Amino acid sequence: MPASFHWYESNGAGEVETADIANVNFGSNDSPNINTTTYPIVAGNASFEKYIKALFSGVWTEISNMKFWKSSGALVTGETLKAAANISYAQPSATPNADSDIPTTEGTALAIESAEGDNVITYGASGVSGYSAYIRLQLQTTTSTPAGAVNEKEFTFQYDEV
Repeated sequence: MPASFHWYESNGAGEVETADIANVNFGSNDSPNINTTTYPIVAGNASFEKYIKALFSGVWTEISNMKFWKSSGALVTGETLKAAANISYAQPSATPNADSDIPTTEGTALAIESAEGDNVITYGASGVSGYSAYIRLQLQTTTSTPAGAVNEKEFTFQYDEV
C-alpha cells in the first residue's frame, strides 16, 4: 500500500499547524489558506513567510530523494520568490529574508530531508515522524510590481517511494 501524502503549514508565535492546506497563497497575513484579495501584498513589500512540510502516513518502506522547486508560472516585473529548505520553524515574518531564489528546474531543486535531518524516511523506524523538514517560502516585490493578482505558480514536490 502506498504512503499517503499531506501538506502542512505552520503559523504564529507558538507554531499552530494546519493539516491538508488548500493553497500556499502569499499575503499580508500569517495564516494558512489565504484569500489574497483580503490580504494583498502592497508593491514594495514582502509576504509573510510560509513554513510548509510534508507528512507521509499509511504504510511504506522508504521515502527518499525528496526535491522541491517552482515548476511553472512566470514571475511578473519586480516579483521574486525566495526559498530555503531543512530549516527550523520561526514565527513567520513579512520582513524580506535573504533566502535564495527558488529553483525552477528539477536539476537545481532543493533537496529536502526528513524532520529528523535524514535523507530518507523509513517506515516504522524508531523516532522517525514521517514528516519532511520545513520548506520556507516568501514572495518579495518591488515598487515596480504591477497592482492586482500575480500569475499563478506551481510548485513540485517529488520523491521516491519503496
